[in-house]
Amino acid sequence: MPAQAPALSSRPYDLTGQRILLTGAAGGIGRATANLLANLGAELVLTDRAAAPDLLASLAGNGRVHSFVACDVTSPSEITALCGGVGAVDALILNAGIFPTSQWTDDPWDDDFDAAMRINVRASAHFARALLPAMKARGTGRIVMLGSVAAHTGGTYAHSPLHYAASKGAVHTMVRWMARRAAPEVLVNGIAPGSTATAMVATADPSALKALPVPRFGRPDEIAWPIAFLCSPGASFICGTTIDVNGGAYMR
Repeated sequence: MPAQAPALSSRPYDLTGQRILLTGAAGGIGRATANLLANLGAELVLTDRAAAPDLLASLAGNGRVHSFVACDVTSPSEITALCGGVGAVDALILNAGIFPTSQWTDDPWDDDFDAAMRINVRASAHFARALLPAMKARGTGRIVMLGSVAAHTGGTYAHSPLHYAASKGAVHTMVRWMARRAAPEVLVNGIAPGSTATAMVATADPSALKALPVPRFGRPDEIAWPIAFLCSPGASFICGTTIDVNGGAYMR
């Protein structure tokens, strides 16, 4: 029998009643996303590698209790323990990532390549593997993965590192691979940000953006908006897509 379309919603972007787990919550995009999700009514389970005491205090409550759990995402056992203890979640946002700056001619490149793959790719797979089965069993869920424009272009800057672009290309592939296996109960999609004003690009030269149609860095909240959209009822027919949010740095 064909899957039934969800009921029409009069508030398609409202997240009231949703319980969402967000990784990389202490960073620039993570914080912006946490604040937006809370304002839209979600209850949040936040995680990052170290405690962020000010984060929970900054979030809108409105009768909901948000929580934070420190987790080293390079450790499969810590991911398993976290996911086993959080209970049911309606959406999983996989935002944790690193941007090592070493070049492939540098001595630490092998270690940095491995770290990029562990954190940007393997950790996301572990989170999804732990939480997707329960989402499918409940008959509903969303997974949003953070890719990058670098997966399309090889990097905005000439010195963009290979391991970062390669890891984000793997994330885009994982979105499509997982979407085919998770649907129709769970919708898996991605976001591919362009250069965004976070600590990750603190040393970047903004002059490289002058030729872009929108010649500036994106703001973290400009990435948070489409992330939240993919968790909302308004994205009920989007599956296996990676949305480009890059000010025109890449068009297709």
